[in-house]
Amino acid sequence: MDTLSFAYERVWDAFQQSGSIEDGRHDTARWIAQTGPYAACIIRVPAEAVYPKLTSLRDQLTELSGVRLHPDHFLHIMLQELGFVVDLPRYSDELSADRLEEFAQAAAAPVSSMTAFTIRLGGANSFQDAVFLDACGSLRLLGLHERLFDLAAIPSAPDYPYLPHCTIAHYDGTTPHEEARRMIGPWRNEVFGEFMVTEAEIVTLDTREPYPELTTYAVIPFEG
Repeated sequence: MDTLSFAYERVWDAFQQSGSIEDGRHDTARWIAQTGPYAACIIRVPAEAVYPKLTSLRDQLTELSGVRLHPDHFLHIMLQELGFVVDLPRYSDELSADRLEEFAQAAAAPVSSMTAFTIRLGGANSFQDAVFLDACGSLRLLGLHERLFDLAAIPSAPDYPYLPHCTIAHYDGTTPHEEARRMIGPWRNEVFGEFMVTEAEIVTLDTREPYPELTTYAVIPFEG
């Protein structure tokens, strides 16, 4: 079992043993109150790569209370969060438009030096606050994240180690834990699909919408 596979199994074990669900919605009051967009570096996940199994799992998840599904256009693997784009940054999760442009330029060389690789999505898994698909088959995601983290505008250390994944739903805190565990469990070892990763993308998100379109700010092709 490789490093990532072991990490995913630990997350699933922790979810089963936790016995509780947390509110994982990202659009908090502070998120909605922002005047500027949120910026991040991601890998887009084409929905067709995980059909039809994702459709079947979604249909089951809609039977659970307190689950909010991510739409197709919002499917992605987060590489590095950058922060809210504001005129005068005051907090660690804020950056100026100039700093965003500096990040995009600095990221171009280390990211473009990578070669294309395949990601396999699945099985289904769960944090206490969200349902996701494992992103297996390549440790390059870890290396890519490390390169970007060193350049990121958020200097503080994250609460949890980076684990590449594709979130497909968030809990709102009211979902019965045992029902969620029983529903996701049969999907734990299912491979949903795979796709070739050929680029990373810096996007911005409109904070006035729960699941806005991921607006392209910059695309960095892998040319290694």
